Amino acid sequence: MRKYKAALIGCGRISYKHIQAAIDNYTEIELTSVCDIIEENAKKKADQYIQGIRDRGAAADASVAIYADYKEMLKNEEIDLVAIATESGYHAEEAIYCLNLGKHVLVEKPMALSTTDADRMIAAAQENNVKLGVCHQNRFNAPIQKLRQAIDEGRFGRLIAGNARILWNRNQDYYDQAP
Repeated sequence: MRKYKAALIGCGRISYKHIQAAIDNYTEIELTSVCDIIEENAKKKADQYIQGIRDRGAAADASVAIYADYKEMLKNEEIDLVAIATESGYHAEEAIYCLNLGKHVLVEKPMALSTTDADRMIAAAQENNVKLGVCHQNRFNAPIQKLRQAIDEGRFGRLIAGNARILWNRNQDYYDQAP
């Protein structure tokens, strides 16, 4: 089976999820490079990945290239897929750049800050015959998993419509986590 070469752009607050996903899927994915404008953050994520796969008994000689510029990374590395975990305002620009190079892209939410940019991202994926995905990780949260199980077990009867309202607070503490 072919192992996909992956890269991560953005090594801030949510990036640990992408690193863990690469570790959990190390038999199918090799994280070859990470990029962040703060190179120390990229180094930490590279080290986290290497330690994670070593803990699973894999790739004792693993290495991950570190970059501060994603365009340089994409120029210098063989990459099949890119995870984008940067600030929301950069998602469209970075994704379209990657898609136009023929890379599959998984981008954090929000996909883009406008429907125009989202449409441009979709068009770039289609034109280049590559996949574009958007993270919606909350479906893995315990309450959502319990709700899914209850639905699968038929505990609510036959559902024909649904509506949900989720009120989240993003106070200053949330934003202070990742300056």
